[in-house]
Amino acid sequence: MNSLPRRSSRRRLAHRAGFTLIELLVVIAMIAVLAALLLPALAQAKRKAATAGCVANLRQLGLALQIYLSDEHVFPLATSANGLGRWQRALRPVSTGATLYCPQKAEPSEEFLQIFSSSPAQITPHYGYNFVGSLRTSRSPRNPGLGGDLVSDEAGDHYVPAPENHVRVPCRMIALGDSPAFIRPLGGTSPTLTPADLLYIAFPFIFPAWGKYGVGLTHNGGANMLFCDGHIQFAKQAVWLANTADSKRLWNNDNQP
Repeated sequence: MNSLPRRSSRRRLAHRAGFTLIELLVVIAMIAVLAALLLPALAQAKRKAATAGCVANLRQLGLALQIYLSDEHVFPLATSANGLGRWQRALRPVSTGATLYCPQKAEPSEEFLQIFSSSPAQITPHYGYNFVGSLRTSRSPRNPGLGGDLVSDEAGDHYVPAPENHVRVPCRMIALGDSPAFIRPLGGTSPTLTPADLLYIAFPFIFPAWGKYGVGLTHNGGANMLFCDGHIQFAKQAVWLANTADSKRLWNNDNQP
């Protein structure tokens, strides 16, 4: 006689063990709310990690630059006048090829894909060298940047490196940093080039040939810049590109605007 109530009790427990449709919808809604709250925080953490990775790369490049200066007493040439980057090849033996790329992903540019048709779906933005300082259109007697002076002699037109002592205030002159602007290689250039061979340059204005800014906005609208003394500084793109004397001084080896 006692078995009937026990069977009835088990049926009630079995019935209560499942979720109703309303309970499932409530759980799904709560998960959606939590995801909406967490995703922005995770995205921000990812951006901060990429910025930290960029700073680490620039720190390594700064160390490589200091070692190069101690050995050569001149700054690396920006290019050998062939439209390719020479400064990257000068610093690569001391650092690594990976340090030439910012960890923050970016879509490949149309110009880049025309040169490297076999590029992957995404590339990383490159670091640009302070080639010509704040010089824009006309050449001065001496290049205010770090890329070297263009001279003409019996060997033809070629660049000579900028001596280390040309930089008056190393802690107030940009050496290199985030930049999306590059110079297209000359025709007939070897097809075995990698993105690290392109001449990326940084400067405080729009690159006239391609309409690109000489300073990136990779990191939340800003860019990391390595100075000649080895320290790294972050600022918004508008700060690096400000049309002010103080901003232009940061690009010129004589510390003049």
